[in-house]
Amino acid sequence: METHPTDETRSVTDAFGLLGHRYRRYAVRTLGEHRCELALADLADEAARLEYDDDLSAIASEDVRELYLSLYHTHVPKLVEGNAVTYDQDADIVAPLDRIDSLVQVLDAVE
Repeated sequence: METHPTDETRSVTDAFGLLGHRYRRYAVRTLGEHRCELALADLADEAARLEYDDDLSAIASEDVRELYLSLYHTHVPKLVEGNAVTYDQDADIVAPLDRIDSLVQVLDAVE
């Protein structure tokens, strides 16, 4: 017998897909805490702080730049596609959507 996923199952699977990479988890956590739009550079700074568990001043600028580029090219577009954030490329601003709250709840539950 073939089973079909329910909307709830798809939603959970989708949430885990969005949270599957630590950089996206950092972005979701940061946007969920701030609950406002952030410049992508500021989001990258916060993600670097979380990645290296250190003050931003102690992290090599090249490492922050690489994280920024990864967010820009891969992770923010995935969050946009998942209806978790909007991204204004001209202003270089990432803004959380309502879905951020449910993704933060998933993070809280599994951490």
